[in-house]
Amino acid sequence: MDLDKLLSKQDLCITDNAPPCNGACPLHVDILSFIREIKDKNFERAYRILNKKIPFTRIICRICDHPCERVCLRRELGGPIQISKLEKIAIEYGYTKPKKKFGIPRKPFKIAVIGGGISGLCVANELDKKGYNVTIYEAKSQLGGSLWDFHEKILPKDILEEEIKEISKKKIQIKLNTEVGKDIKINEILGEYDGVYLGTGLWPKELKINPVTFQTQVDNLFAGGYVFSANDSVIESVSSALRAATSITRFVNKKSLTAAREREGSYESLSNMDISHIEHVRPYDLNMEEDLKEKASLEAGRCTQCECRDCVKACAHLNKFNVDPKKYIRHINHNENIVLGNHRANKMINSCTLCGLCGEVCPNSLSMKDIIMETRQSMVKRNKMPPSAHDFALRDMEYNNSHNFKLLKHGPNMKESEYIFFPGCQLSASAPSYVPKVYDYLLNKIKKVGLGLGCCGAPGEWSGRMDMFNENIEKLKDDWIKMGKPILILACSTCYYIFKTYMPEINIVSLWDMMVDLGIPSGKRVENKPALALHDACTTRYDKNIHESVRRIIKDLGYHIEELNYSKEKTECCGYGGLVYYANREMAEDFIEKRINESSKDYVAYCFMCRDLFASKGKRTLHILDLIYGENLDILSQKKGPTLSERHENRTRLKLHLLKTLWGEENLQLDNRGLNLIIPENTMKNMEDRLILKEHINEVIEYGEKNNRKFLNPENSHLLTYKKIVNVTYWVEYEKSEDAFIIHNVYSHRMEILED
Repeated sequence: MDLDKLLSKQDLCITDNAPPCNGACPLHVDILSFIREIKDKNFERAYRILNKKIPFTRIICRICDHPCERVCLRRELGGPIQISKLEKIAIEYGYTKPKKKFGIPRKPFKIAVIGGGISGLCVANELDKKGYNVTIYEAKSQLGGSLWDFHEKILPKDILEEEIKEISKKKIQIKLNTEVGKDIKINEILGEYDGVYLGTGLWPKELKINPVTFQTQVDNLFAGGYVFSANDSVIESVSSALRAATSITRFVNKKSLTAAREREGSYESLSNMDISHIEHVRPYDLNMEEDLKEKASLEAGRCTQCECRDCVKACAHLNKFNVDPKKYIRHINHNENIVLGNHRANKMINSCTLCGLCGEVCPNSLSMKDIIMETRQSMVKRNKMPPSAHDFALRDMEYNNSHNFKLLKHGPNMKESEYIFFPGCQLSASAPSYVPKVYDYLLNKIKKVGLGLGCCGAPGEWSGRMDMFNENIEKLKDDWIKMGKPILILACSTCYYIFKTYMPEINIVSLWDMMVDLGIPSGKRVENKPALALHDACTTRYDKNIHESVRRIIKDLGYHIEELNYSKEKTECCGYGGLVYYANREMAEDFIEKRINESSKDYVAYCFMCRDLFASKGKRTLHILDLIYGENLDILSQKKGPTLSERHENRTRLKLHLLKTLWGEENLQLDNRGLNLIIPENTMKNMEDRLILKEHINEVIEYGEKNNRKFLNPENSHLLTYKKIVNVTYWVEYEKSEDAFIIHNVYSHRMEILED
């Protein structure tokens, strides 16, 4: 795996970019957290968030020009969040006097600050906190500069006096009535001090200031505030002052002045967020004293919390593991680099459905699908893929391509096929009775139609087992050639995706497209026009024709369609894709729950695995073929899907039925183990949860009985036997009756049992 290429994709993820308000704020206050605290009426916490970034908080928040509001995404949806007023409310109800701090050792550097206005005070305060010896030179008789010019209603004089008084309590030397250039020469100051900050606007215009470091043409002279910004923005003035203070500390300590300064000051955030679904809400009146706390909370509630996390919101997988694509890529890189030790990301990597929704909602189209598929392939090659993750699904694929299910024939009494109907293994397992009905419909419409049963090989692709997958693809191509290169009619969305992606030379068409072209089977139209919420299969994400055909069929049958929030190219996975259902059942259930909770309407799907998974959680769901061929839709919508064992049995019975009724073939030798098993409901549930089939139990009991490899429990007369089948050892606790075996318990593991 090309890890350099992998890591380069991190830059496409902008989840960690600041929201627009934070980027526009020159001090980068954590505005989203501040607003969340206001919403929860935690005014003291809100104040502490402001105080963490803003010096002289009670002053600056009152006179700040708030560039953050100008970029608020709410400006087009009722008006920007009133951040300025919320800050004043936080000061009013959340201010607490600062705790006395222990002094830190003084550093051996002297810093002069010329000008006692807001920028000079900020620099002096910042450097004093870090232990530098600071002296302020102020031409007037008091500190504060133009702060005293603000109206009393905006900046109360008593608060200004309190804040300035705090400066006098620090270890800062203050020289009032000392005008630099008149009472003391600038060169004297430059010679006496290690670093000098110029914060007064009354200075020669020929002074050149570096916009990144704030260093002037004189090495130890730095400038900021109104001298630099040349505008009336208080917050810009404060920002330049604090950045100049950073440069001064680096200068005196002989460190780089330019390193890691890319995101200082205001910048345009790359963060992106879809606001098309956000409701238009007007600002609340925060000018009245009555119920001000409540109104502040409501105003804060208007905030969209606009971080670029659309992928995390859309995907149950990313949400479950609390990981964005950038962080995910780092986990994968770490996993790939580990030689020894615990590959902690294995479970997470195998919990992705590979549906591609993340790429669809990402403003930069960063999809984890291809990355995780490549990662799984790499894990397989390096023998780092846990066998337990996909073992069952791969053996299921082998079963579906074995003589127990696989079938490929020209139509009855035909020697050639223009088309082959390939229903797929899931339709054949879930609703085998529909396969001959659809085939009969096709025979009546287009005549030369053959039939193919088998698996497209998707489990091989999803699991990263490209050896098995490619072998399956080659067999499908060979079969297609042997049949005369017919057009394949596909009922399964996943089959359609596999053939379209990996076998472009084969001409394919969706069953739903065919039904639109040939005419929908008649006799099932409803007149009361009930509404159904339509779930699009994630493997049809980019197949607009299928989306349109399915909708046309459903509407022509008399139903209204409710479009889910995530549909068509932005549809969600049902929880089966990527073999998550086998690798992490809990994760699969999260996918199911997320999807079925999007609407209270009955669902309709055109993938039977989707239908069965939704129904497993009690969601009334129909398949599109239920609408066409079903007899009692109320019962069908609530019907649970078949068990794993029944799925195998249904496929095999379907093959036998088709061979007998269409081609007159009987007495086929299939793997049909004939033990009479009595399995209680609770044991059957354990079998489903533990991915154990009836055929496994048959094989284990036959082995134990034949080889006398069994244990007797004298307390209940139960027998216990085991057998390793491929990578898994199965244990069965059973009891023999006259003509049956009563199964009491089953379980499996991957430990090796050594026998003499």
